[in-house]
Amino acid sequence: MTATALTTNTPTVAAAAAGPGSSTGPEIAPATGFRRRAVGAVAIVGGVLTAAGFAATVWEASGSKADYLASLVSDPFRSQLAAVLLHFGYMAFIPVLVVFAAMTRRRWRVGGTIGIGLSAIGALALPGLLVTDFYDMAMRQTLPVDMAVRASDAAQELPLGALVGGPFIMVMFVGFLVATVAAWRAGFAHWLMALPLVVGVALPMVFDVDPIANIVSGACLGLFLVSVGVAALRMSDAQWVTGRRDA
Repeated sequence: MTATALTTNTPTVAAAAAGPGSSTGPEIAPATGFRRRAVGAVAIVGGVLTAAGFAATVWEASGSKADYLASLVSDPFRSQLAAVLLHFGYMAFIPVLVVFAAMTRRRWRVGGTIGIGLSAIGALALPGLLVTDFYDMAMRQTLPVDMAVRASDAAQELPLGALVGGPFIMVMFVGFLVATVAAWRAGFAHWLMALPLVVGVALPMVFDVDPIANIVSGACLGLFLVSVGVAALRMSDAQWVTGRRDA
């Protein structure tokens, strides 16, 4: 074998060893772009529905169960509409976790995994909890006030009821915050993305049942979902597949 042959074959051997797609970037499946845009769009739509659901809700005058039940039946159609909007809006929490998984695929993997793990159960459970609004509304419409209150309280006091949502909801928001920080450190999100999430969770704690505070809280949560969706749309397919900011 001559020196010329060795020189000619060396690049070929190196390219073969590097594997397919190495000269043109990562291998990207044909459906990647569609799926990335679909996930981002669902997160955006979910954010809009969440904000609309909070705005449509008939908020109770106090923290008592009687006032809560009264608010549901004061405008039944509006209460049902709010529950439906929130049900479908909260479904966007799962696509948001998919976005965070893609963003932290390579950098800040531990933070991303912890955030997604903390959020998963609450994100899966929360949409289904809206069905209780319909049961509470029906009880208040068909039973005297005191009996409706007792029935609603009894349902919440069942020992395994806490496993359907309960503390997992607050843990979910903590997980969202951790995942957002991880996405920021990975280079795919701005730290300001966490601000509407924090404000949206804190407002109901500070102002309790204040209607304006609750509506603003819903708008903030919706803005958080929208911002995650927009970040997904701004990613390239190569970034989505590899988790590399420079891809």
